[in-house]
Order: sequence, then structure tokens, then C-alpha cells
Amino acid sequence: MTTARESSKVNLDFLVHDLGLQQERNTKVFRKGKFFIISPSVQNKNHLFEVGESTMELFESEDQEGYLLVRFKEEFLMAKLKSFDKKMMIPDTKSTSTKLPPHWKFKVIEATSPYIISMGDSDLRYPIQNPSKNQLIQFFNTEN
Repeated sequence: MTTARESSKVNLDFLVHDLGLQQERNTKVFRKGKFFIISPSVQNKNHLFEVGESTMELFESEDQEGYLLVRFKEEFLMAKLKSFDKKMMIPDTKSTSTKLPPHWKFKVIEATSPYIISMGDSDLRYPIQNPSKNQLIQFFNTEN
């Protein structure tokens, strides 16, 4: 069984070395130039991940090009952060508890065309791209 600490490191080397992203402390946030990337690692059998409100507050949509880059098993799933935020991170679906700061919970649905559903409202679905490692290398290493 993979521990949370081990699962957070899946494909981390690829993000840092091959894509040239810089991780902020020990978080899901990565940056490179104008790129702002939230990259949760989804290695659990339920395919769940969370994005915290405090993480989203770091994203400056006017100045940065934001992406959600889910490390799903050995693959990558990618979406533009601004449109994902607008459709999936609505106040009514935010999870609040006394133990954790406010956050949103999501589930990756494996399919020919993968998508993400909100655990706060399963009617909220977001189609997500499944780029190859080579496509990601080209994308993040092209001067923008």
C-alpha cells in the first residue's frame, strides 16, 4: 500500500527535471515563468483529490497561466485552471470541516475520455485532457 507521502512523490521528478517546474515548499503548487500549476497526485483506489481554497488564492488569473495537472497513476490529466475553477470550484461545493481548511474534493473518472466530478455535486463534470509526457515537455519548455 502506498502511503500519502510516497504517493505525493509519484512523477515528481518528471515535473521538476523534465518540465523544469519549481515546487513551492512541499505543496501541490509548481511555477515556471508565467505558469502556475496545481499538481495533485492521485494514487488512491478511490481516485480522489482535493484542492484547498488557500492554494487557489495563490493563483493570479490576470498575470499567470494556470493549469491543473493531475498525476493520475502513471499518467497526466490536464485542464486550464481558470475554466476549471469557474465551473467546478463554486462556493456551494466547498467542503468545510473543523479539522481541515476549506477545500474542494474531486474524483477522476477513468474512461476513453477521462473527466473529473465534484464530490460536492456529482452533476458537475469536467472533461480533462490526457497529454503524453512528450506533449507536456514540449508545452512547458516552449517559450511563451
